[in-house]
Amino acid sequence: MEYKAFLIKYAEIGTKGKNRYVFEDTLVREIRKRLKDLGSFNVRKEYGRIFVDALSEYDYEDVIGKLKKIFGINAICPMVIIEDTQFEHVTQEVIAYMDECYPDKNITFKVNARRSAKTYPMDSMEINREIGHILLEKFPELKVDVHKPQVLLNIEVRNHIYIYSVVIPGVGGLPVGTNSKCMV
Repeated sequence: MEYKAFLIKYAEIGTKGKNRYVFEDTLVREIRKRLKDLGSFNVRKEYGRIFVDALSEYDYEDVIGKLKKIFGINAICPMVIIEDTQFEHVTQEVIAYMDECYPDKNITFKVNARRSAKTYPMDSMEINREIGHILLEKFPELKVDVHKPQVLLNIEVRNHIYIYSVVIPGVGGLPVGTNSKCMV
């Protein structure tokens, strides 16, 4: 699967108070700096999330390798963006995603939807239930396990729909440049 975007998760930055934006902006600048020579990318903040959109061709392994070494990044999630938010289109894309990413369907899964766009006609629980039902109908060998699934299928409903199931760990910590100088 060719991913056109990445969700960047951070941990410790989220605990900061009124100066949280300083840490987020520093992390965004560092990501832009590190990816500059690997292609054209749009790095943006959106409601507590950082997204990296690929605007040109890129080498997946090189980009993941660079992102994994950036302090402040807790996890990297390659994702698929669905522009058409109609539920029928979303279900088709989810089926295609599961079919391509997991050729062996003898796995357990759980759907985990987060609906930030409150104007979407379905709430998170309805999305979980409906997508799970459709996947079970399409792939009868799949099994649901809500406690310890092998595949956690994340669906984020915002301006667009974001789908991801792969979570690549980063180094965590705070972004480089957010601490002041000290003497050893």
